[in-house]
Amino acid sequence: MIIQPTSIAAQLWAGAAAGTTAAVDAWRVGTLLTARVMGQNDIGKLLLDIGGITVEADTTGTQLPQQFQVRVLTQGAQPQLEVLIAHPEEGVTMQGLRERLPLQNGYAPLLGALASLARSPVARSLPAPLRAALATLEASISGPDDVSTPMGMKEAIAKSGSFLESHLAEPTKETPAADDFKAALMALRRTLADLPPTRSASGVSTGPGLPRQLGDTPPPLAQRALIAQPRVAEFAITEDDVDALVGQLRTDTRAALSRVEIGQLESHPQAGLWMIEVPLANARGYDVLQLRIEEGKPGPGEPDGLWTVGFAIDPPALGAVQGEIQLRIPRVSVRLWVQRADTVSRLETEFVSLRRVLEKSGLQLDHFSCMHGLPVPTSAYSAVLLEARA
Repeated sequence: MIIQPTSIAAQLWAGAAAGTTAAVDAWRVGTLLTARVMGQNDIGKLLLDIGGITVEADTTGTQLPQQFQVRVLTQGAQPQLEVLIAHPEEGVTMQGLRERLPLQNGYAPLLGALASLARSPVARSLPAPLRAALATLEASISGPDDVSTPMGMKEAIAKSGSFLESHLAEPTKETPAADDFKAALMALRRTLADLPPTRSASGVSTGPGLPRQLGDTPPPLAQRALIAQPRVAEFAITEDDVDALVGQLRTDTRAALSRVEIGQLESHPQAGLWMIEVPLANARGYDVLQLRIEEGKPGPGEPDGLWTVGFAIDPPALGAVQGEIQLRIPRVSVRLWVQRADTVSRLETEFVSLRRVLEKSGLQLDHFSCMHGLPVPTSAYSAVLLEARA
């Protein structure tokens, strides 16, 4: 469904472009907005009120309820909105997303602070409970050796935070909740809440040596393309920065915890879809492996369905890498997109090794490609799309 703004909407967006950003801020990526049917105009188009902006739509062959929700997928001159017509039982999920989306951000700011503290003598001056909570968070993050084997990767995914409640419900599972990333975030947040307020309790201001907060990182939504998250460079921390650092940790921990929970809410195991982010410890810092795992149903005469794993990561040694792996046993297809030309050559040299590893596992590599340049984000949206044009 393509939405054409009326003159009222056009005036709002023109005002935003001229410096009045209230309308644009209200349409941040991931934001849920209430949409209401207002009637029809004189040429038969449906008039909708979406987040206070009036738009008109050609709804031929489509029926909408009197009131529903939309989610902002992209911003810019032509923002895209996804229609969310929830069943009654999905109300809790929608409420959870509504509460967490404005708070979330990528893991990079928190992990950057953790890496910087690990190499700073100032860490010894932090309160003992905070040092212990940060050590627990660090211990919950998998390292390169941990994910170099199939079983290690399975364990890293298991303790990524996405399955904490499942582990708590079944304490006999192999991965204890104590090693879980979400559990460590929750413990860190409680510890920070118990500390006395600091001069920068809001976490917005920064100390002399602290970097400014990163901009919003798009949330892990099932209907959005994966976007690799770059690592935050290490920064020096002085005694003068401690108060600001504690305030920054409060904000970054809340944002990371909200992001884990968004991924949980966006995963639908009953439909064979999981949105997972795995923090990884690498040389002098931490990276984030984003995963979208989807299990397809087998077709007529097929014993197994098609598994599709999308991933994105941005380690400094390689630059941004995105990929898609498709598996229909025993055949495997691998497609990679990389940001840097030198990385293309490095990955292509591993082609023979990859084929051999797969063959040892009884799998056959049908297709392998490694392309220079990141893919243009596209999504096969399952719901009706709204596109507002300024």
